[in-house]
Amino acid sequence: MKLIYKTKIVGFIFLFFAATLSHGQTPQNGGENKTKGKIDKAKVPKAVTKAYETEYPKTTNESWYGYPSFSNESDWYGYDPEVMTDINPEYYIVRFLKETFPHKVMYSKTGQKIAEHKGVDFDLPKAILNSLSKGQLSDWVVVKEKEEIVRHPDKMKVYKIELKKDNAKRIVFYLPDGTLLHEIKGKP
Repeated sequence: MKLIYKTKIVGFIFLFFAATLSHGQTPQNGGENKTKGKIDKAKVPKAVTKAYETEYPKTTNESWYGYPSFSNESDWYGYDPEVMTDINPEYYIVRFLKETFPHKVMYSKTGQKIAEHKGVDFDLPKAILNSLSKGQLSDWVVVKEKEEIVRHPDKMKVYKIELKKDNAKRIVFYLPDGTLLHEIKGKP
């Protein structure tokens, strides 16, 4: 009788931990949930997929996501992955690799390119480096993730930079002239 009771308790504990692991995980990719709002490419409007395939014929690891209407002016460069949706999206985001560099491109429902996010491995513009070294963020360290974001059709550029200090993280958005546009304070 005791063996059956112990077996049930061990089984319950195992099921509890298995359920916790499968449903309670947080994203391990810098906080972005890469499945939220994911859409099958067949459900993306043809105008959007055609625009993408015309401009980016040779890419790998393609994934499509929906995005609602913009909630604020910075959504084109600092969109919130947590609000991605597969239900009646106003915009579509495709993530892919081009020559081993990560890209994200946002399109309108009609196939108009809104913005392109490109992972970069080059040095940031000198004006941004000067702002970072002399401003209130001077004791923060730039970590590996940097993006150049270009708005279309006017080609306005914004740089997204991940910073770290001790256990704290921040994401900052700068114009090429060193002007800080937006800052997101991250969780340790």
